[in-house]
Amino acid sequence: MGIKKLKSNEIPYNLVYLADEDADQIKKYIDSTTFFGSFCNGSIVGIIGLNETIHKSVEIVCVAVEIEYQDRKIGSELLEYAIQYSKENSYKEILIKTGNSSIKQIYLYQSCGFIIDSINKNYFIKNYKTIIYENGLKCRDQIVFKYKIYNQEELSRKIDEYWKRFISINKEYKDREYEVWNFCYGEILPNRLLGLVKTGIKTATSSAYDLYSKDDKVPQVGDLSIITYGNGLPGCIIETKEIKIIKFNEISENEAKLEGEGNKTLKYWREGHKKFFKIDYENDEKEFSEEIPVLFERFHVIYDEERGY
Repeated sequence: MGIKKLKSNEIPYNLVYLADEDADQIKKYIDSTTFFGSFCNGSIVGIIGLNETIHKSVEIVCVAVEIEYQDRKIGSELLEYAIQYSKENSYKEILIKTGNSSIKQIYLYQSCGFIIDSINKNYFIKNYKTIIYENGLKCRDQIVFKYKIYNQEELSRKIDEYWKRFISINKEYKDREYEVWNFCYGEILPNRLLGLVKTGIKTATSSAYDLYSKDDKVPQVGDLSIITYGNGLPGCIIETKEIKIIKFNEISENEAKLEGEGNKTLKYWREGHKKFFKIDYENDEKEFSEEIPVLFERFHVIYDEERGY
C-alpha cells in the first residue's frame, strides 16, 4: 500500500463519482484539482483531491475508497497524507466539506483535527438535482470543516503562552523545565490518545528503552510534559509519577489497562505495541524481540485548560 500523485489520465472517475454523484458539481473542480491515489497491488483503491482555493488555502474536494477496501484505514491515511502535503507546501489552512448525513466522515474529519467552521443550511437541497439519502438520513446541510496549519514559530509562541498561563496559577512550577511531545505519529493517533489522557482513561505510556540515544532525554519521575495534538497545539500538562523498565513479554494486565487503549486488555496492548515497536526498531536498523526492555511511564494530568483545571 502506498500513496502517490496521479497524472490526469490516471484519475479513476468511478471513485470521483463515488464521492460526489452530481456531474455538474464535479465539473466545477475536476480540472483544477491535484489528485493522489492509494495503491494496492498496483491498483488504485482510494483517492483524495486537493484544490487551491485562495492564496495559502487548499480544499479537499474529494475523498473516496473502493467499497471492498473500506474500513481498512485507507481514508484516514489519505487524509493524513493530504495534511502533511499541505504543511510541506506552506498552506495555512485546509477546508473540507460534507453533508449532515455523512456520519462516518464527520467523525473521521474531527479525528484528524478538523473543526466545524460553518454550516450552509439547505445547501444540498438548493444545489443538487437529486435528493441525497445517506445512512437513512436526508442530506440537507453542508458542514464546512477547517484545519489550521501553524508554522514552528507560531507553535512555539502558543506553547510558551500555554506554559505561562499554567505557572501563573501554579507558581510552584515556575522554575521547572518541561518537554513538548505528542503520542505516536500522524494526526489521528495523537489526537485519540490525548483524548484518553484528558478524560483520565490513559494514565501510562511506554517506549522502547533500547532506542534512546545518548543524546536523548530519558523520562524520569517528576518530569513535566506538554502533550500536544497532532497539529502541534498544546492539549494538557502531565507529571511523571513512576518509571519502570520491564521486558516486553512481562508487561502485566494491569499495566496494559493503565495505558487505556482499545479494550484495555494485555492482548490488545501486545498486538498494538509489537507492531509499533517493530517499525521503530526497523527504522533504527535493529531487531525487535519480545525480550526488549520497555520503559513504562505512569503519569497524571496537572493542567488542562479545556477541562477547567
